[in-house]
Amino acid sequence: MKHERVTEELRELAALYALGALTQSEARSYEIHLQEKCPVCEVQVRRFQRVVAGIGLAAEEAPVPDYLRDLLLARIERIDNTRTHAPAPAEAIKSATAQDKSGPARTPASVLSQMPQSRSTFHIYFLIVIMAALGLLAFASWRAVRKENLQLARRLSAAEAEAENLRILLDVQNGRVEELNQIMTMIRNPATRIARLAGQPISPAISGAILWNGDQKLCLTIGYFPLEPEGKIYQLWFLTPTEKIPAGKLKVDPTGRTFTTVDIPPTILSPVEIAVTLEPDNGSAIPTMPIYATARIP
Repeated sequence: MKHERVTEELRELAALYALGALTQSEARSYEIHLQEKCPVCEVQVRRFQRVVAGIGLAAEEAPVPDYLRDLLLARIERIDNTRTHAPAPAEAIKSATAQDKSGPARTPASVLSQMPQSRSTFHIYFLIVIMAALGLLAFASWRAVRKENLQLARRLSAAEAEAENLRILLDVQNGRVEELNQIMTMIRNPATRIARLAGQPISPAISGAILWNGDQKLCLTIGYFPLEPEGKIYQLWFLTPTEKIPAGKLKVDPTGRTFTTVDIPPTILSPVEIAVTLEPDNGSAIPTMPIYATARIP
């Protein structure tokens, strides 16, 4: 059966196959599956084979667990016991000769099958066990390092997001402090006049105040406005008996709050009417009716 997507179980199976850690029957079954051209498993096997090829240089040294050392020593002791209790080659040959005389003829292969394994075979088996154990240790070490790196990456990303949020909050806080200082400075100035900015029937939710300083030629508008429709802005106007002078655009933040300072033209003297209209985002030379808010500077 061909797989459609990779899973953790398929990754582990491919890794064990690349390390040669599967049993003979498991490896044979997996090879048959690969011969069926499963693209997912083929990619995983090639990937882990490349890792295994360089794992001896890439993996950090790790201490051999005590339980693995005990298993290897027990295995070696079992093999030594087998060699100790096995009949000597000469005795095996004599036994075979005696049996030849009393029973049917035996082939050399049957005689040799009773002889103990050679030392070289034992060494090869021992080396295979050691290499498999080291491979498993290296694979476990690689997985642990990879997991730790992923955790560090997630923590770093979260820390960066928190730092960005903190920076934004500090910027907002610093901006609010500067605005409050500017308001207090204007209020303490005897030349400053304060007028209520009232919403009209078309927009009764508008509320705010106008701080007007004729000596400094400075007009500060503070308050709350409904958010503008897309493509529209709030525009401030100075109204005199003979003129309707565009004073500037009101800057409204996403919460509907405005804190906008504009210059007062030298030709304008008190008293004066102030109006707010809704205009195209590039502003207008004359006010577009209706008027959304008004204030009067005495």
